[in-house]
Amino acid sequence: MLPFRCAYVSMVAVLTLSCAMHSAFAADSWRDRSSSETDIENMHELAGMPLAALLELEVTGASKFSQSVRSAPSSATVITSAEIRALGYRSLSDVLNSVRGLNVNSDRAYSYLGVRGVSTPGDYNTRVLLLIDGNRINDGVFDQAFLGTEFPLDLDLVERVEFIPGPGSAVHGANALFGVINVVTRRSMGGKNGTASVSAGSGRLRTATATLQTGEAGGLNAMVSASRTTARGGDLYFPQYDSPDTRNGWSVGTDAERQSRLFVRLEDGAGFRATLIHADRLKGAPATASTVFGDAATRSRDVQTHGSFQWTGRALPDVEVTARAYASRNRYVGDFLMDYPPVTLNRDEVDAQSRGIEARAVTTRWSGHKLVTGFELQRSPRRNQSNFDVEPYATYLDDRRNGHRMSLFAEDQIEINPQWSLSVGGRFDRTETNEGVLSPRLGAVWQPNSQWTLKYLYGSAYRQANAFERYYEFPGEGGYKGNAVLRNEKVRGHEIAMEYRPNAALRWKGSFYRNGVSNLIVQNVDPDDGLLVFNNVGSFSTRGVEIEAEAALPLESRLRINYARQLPAGPAEIRKHTARNIAHMALITPLIGQWTVGVSTSAIGARGQAAGFGTTDVTISNDAPWRDWRVAFSVYNLFDRRASDPSTDLAMPGTIPQDGRGARVKLDLRF
Repeated sequence: MLPFRCAYVSMVAVLTLSCAMHSAFAADSWRDRSSSETDIENMHELAGMPLAALLELEVTGASKFSQSVRSAPSSATVITSAEIRALGYRSLSDVLNSVRGLNVNSDRAYSYLGVRGVSTPGDYNTRVLLLIDGNRINDGVFDQAFLGTEFPLDLDLVERVEFIPGPGSAVHGANALFGVINVVTRRSMGGKNGTASVSAGSGRLRTATATLQTGEAGGLNAMVSASRTTARGGDLYFPQYDSPDTRNGWSVGTDAERQSRLFVRLEDGAGFRATLIHADRLKGAPATASTVFGDAATRSRDVQTHGSFQWTGRALPDVEVTARAYASRNRYVGDFLMDYPPVTLNRDEVDAQSRGIEARAVTTRWSGHKLVTGFELQRSPRRNQSNFDVEPYATYLDDRRNGHRMSLFAEDQIEINPQWSLSVGGRFDRTETNEGVLSPRLGAVWQPNSQWTLKYLYGSAYRQANAFERYYEFPGEGGYKGNAVLRNEKVRGHEIAMEYRPNAALRWKGSFYRNGVSNLIVQNVDPDDGLLVFNNVGSFSTRGVEIEAEAALPLESRLRINYARQLPAGPAEIRKHTARNIAHMALITPLIGQWTVGVSTSAIGARGQAAGFGTTDVTISNDAPWRDWRVAFSVYNLFDRRASDPSTDLAMPGTIPQDGRGARVKLDLRF
């Protein structure tokens, strides 16, 4: 706990100093700038913008239409592209690891999100919903949200990341138990232009990206982006693999990665938009349960393809209609060098496909009401899993499933008077099990003046057990068995959120929440046969408090600092794997000329067998050292803390070492 306390005390000191200095300067010490995309895209001007402009950013993932963060029926957090670049974030997991109440764990193959007191073994991000421009990205077998380097989109294409905490099934359906992540891509602005970037870093990291945009404002616009990443990775030490007499727990050359990404978007002035996202990643696994330790033959491959076609337009002057068709495919191949004996290559394969249509209408026909209604139909023709030995061939699992979902949803945001607004809505989902689930939602927002906002939020959410939890089986030591009778997880959440803005230089936010959880699905070991199995563990509650401050400091600097205290109850699997204390800090300040420095610190308490720790990253960037060029130098884990995360699978005891000090240099060219 000492590293956590040191980092937390440092953050508190920074915030206390900023508040003491706050009275020494007034709001007019910042230049009067608009919140246009041009200003936000510039690192130096981000620090010079009035804080109020940044606080009025819009969020679209809370209610399926755009609204200000302050008036939305949620306690949403928005991270802009300017912050992403200024702080040197490399992946979506880096971005989320700065959001209040969130922490990211990694097993060196995938990243996993802990949120609001729940982080359990065997959970592959099934309790958060990941969207890109409002389109569901969670796969169809694991229900997994891909957050780390496995995320299929290059961060250079991101305009903002929205995190909407709390139960969200009333708007988005299954998996939105504890939060919704909506990644919004940058819009086409017309004209012909492009960008190219290259980066190099520790672990022989090499990345190259090229983006071309062409078209006319109000006409047909096209954007094409492609990127390629390779990395050798670092050599990692796992003390649990040491023999009694030899320190042979080193995994050397097993953390390599290779990834390709493609993004294509076409849109016109008539409201049509077509998008294609494709990603192919091959990733080494330094340590996996029951495999030959330290052999590079153990690795995984993820191939994702997501396509959508959407039209948005006016059916009537006061009715906006959106119609969308989409299709996705996720393929996974996991190679595991097993020491049965003899040493044998075992392979997992997953093929998940889905397609569907959605239609919704937003109307303001009735005074004081903003009503959204719609439906969604989705079919999953493949939810297939297989497991076999490659040579000699032997099959252990060949499970083929399909599924479907029908959904109806509605929400009415009612402006009772200039101070009060009420949001009432719900969603009904029916799946292939013929079980119907109703997810209601209620939000009350009170804004007595320009300084104070108070919100009461209630929501219900559910998650159906996925195909992996129900049907995956693998015999032998460290193996799995299925549980086809798993019941739906359900969450009912209450939250009181407050925001106080005494002036344009400072904002305080706070949330108090309580979630009641029933039928949570948790991985454990069956004592009768020693196999891993998923079971429902009954009912319990989690509660917590989150506080955040954002301040404009002297010299046009920006500071955001937050702290969360989480108090999980219920089964030991929940309590021991949940960090009770989480704190984050982000500071962006201009230097001389066009140089900007960004400092981000995260501190997290103990989880499982992993001790608490704090890390600090620093990025120094220059928006215009030469015409149309930008350069950024980043140092990660500046103080070289020995950080580790708990194992994500009960079959692999101990902890997973994380990166020590590392560096990256990134060059961007606009043309």
